[in-house]
Amino acid sequence: MQSQEIPVKGKTTFRIVLQEGNIGLDEVVVVGYGTQKKATLTGSVSSVSGDDLKKVAAVNISNTLAGKTAGVIANTRSGEPGEDGATIQIRGSGTFGSTEPLIVVDGIADRDFSRLNPEDIESISVLKDASAAIYGARAANGVILVTTKRGKEGKTRLSYSGRVGFSQPTRVPEMLNSYQYAT
Repeated sequence: MQSQEIPVKGKTTFRIVLQEGNIGLDEVVVVGYGTQKKATLTGSVSSVSGDDLKKVAAVNISNTLAGKTAGVIANTRSGEPGEDGATIQIRGSGTFGSTEPLIVVDGIADRDFSRLNPEDIESISVLKDASAAIYGARAANGVILVTTKRGKEGKTRLSYSGRVGFSQPTRVPEMLNSYQYAT
């Protein structure tokens, strides 16, 4: 509904009629091999825009999804430099086998999106339950759809964004030599 401001100016009774607002009803969500209007979507889908991903200073996109999309659990098991990829689960673990979701980048299934540049990502949609049914049994643990940016007609635009980070162990243990280990 649209917000309204009604001046009081000494009135004691008011007749207020709510007006429909169509803000956000035309938003489009990527689902399976196509798109749907957000208003007609019946499945459980979470979406993140590329602009939201750029705000987080994370080296790995899998870590960026944590806290940005409902139902997504990103678990990093190592603090080792370079081992920053998170294991992703959608709505927890439902099997003893693999619990990883199917990742589809620009329509190609079984891709790794962890090292994609956030500047290149248009949007990420996470399909849960019936929304992922188009992918069959492979989507039993959910589907992550990544859409990258496309070129646009017109003048060439060049932009630059840079980040620098350092990773190193905080403490390196002193190891025994072979003689000390043997004794």
